[in-house]
Amino acid sequence: MKLVHDSHHSSAAAFNVGSKPDTSANGVSIGEGDLRLFRIFRAVAEAGGLAAAETELGMDRSTISRQLAALEARLSARLCFRGPGGFELTEFGRAVLRAAINAHDTLQMIGHELNRARSVMTGSLHIGIADNCLTNPECKLVTTLTRFRQLAPDVTVHLSIHLPSDLLAKLADRQLQLAITGTTRGVTGTMVGDVHLRCMALFKEVFKLYVAQTDDPPPTLSSLLAHGYELIVRERDPHTSRLVECLGIARHGVSVGLEAVATLLASGCFAGFLPTHYAESLDARWRFVPVQDAEELNYTTLFSLVQVEDRQLAPSTDLFVRLLQETHLGVENEDIVVTA
Repeated sequence: MKLVHDSHHSSAAAFNVGSKPDTSANGVSIGEGDLRLFRIFRAVAEAGGLAAAETELGMDRSTISRQLAALEARLSARLCFRGPGGFELTEFGRAVLRAAINAHDTLQMIGHELNRARSVMTGSLHIGIADNCLTNPECKLVTTLTRFRQLAPDVTVHLSIHLPSDLLAKLADRQLQLAITGTTRGVTGTMVGDVHLRCMALFKEVFKLYVAQTDDPPPTLSSLLAHGYELIVRERDPHTSRLVECLGIARHGVSVGLEAVATLLASGCFAGFLPTHYAESLDARWRFVPVQDAEELNYTTLFSLVQVEDRQLAPSTDLFVRLLQETHLGVENEDIVVTA
């Protein structure tokens, strides 16, 4: 989703809806029909285009286009540019998207309050996690999910895997309510867009430098180059980038995700960092051994629950947070109960 200034598209002048709000018009009174148009616009904006939103909305492209045009006419301003050049939000469209999200959240909270009064918990919970947490014995996410299903069986859980930077961006954009991701530094206070993030430490994982096991003894750090090994560089990972520079190994492989690292390691041509729990989990088929004399390169990643500061949590989200805290930190929450 891109933001463009209206002045970038002078050709928009022929459009029958102004590209800026009509300040001479009276204020808009929002009704039930407008909320439906907001929902459609939000789906298109978050999907990045009309075609991408067809499945989610259950509408064809021409119907979606008519609905967007109706909203633009209603607001007397252009919300987005759509066509062969792609989909881009205008500045006003960005403001309307924020309003649409706030309207949706408000209605959701009203529904949650009514359900709370009836001792019912429904709705959806969107959680994003970094890859390969399942094999970490310190990660109690499975236990948390089991307890959550027992306490909130009518809540639909959406679980997805993303890169750490994407997780934070999706939190800020309200595509996720919670994220579990690793970082070498805490993210509390970090700003993504116009929101502040806060985190709660959950568990750790230790990374070591590995190669595939062969009939020969594992190489030492200083002999990697002589043995013909290339280093695996992970995108946006400072540890591997620094190691390439330090050892002076010009050739290297580039990976995105831990399974990509493990696949390159299994070829026998590379050395790369993996979490110890993940390397051990692959022993049945692929045996990896730590590079000798490389202990000083080991590093620890802290995994935290990340959420947006000062954003009101739905009851289901609050329940999941407290269950995570209990399972990982041993903090008991005696009031965690949902009656049928």
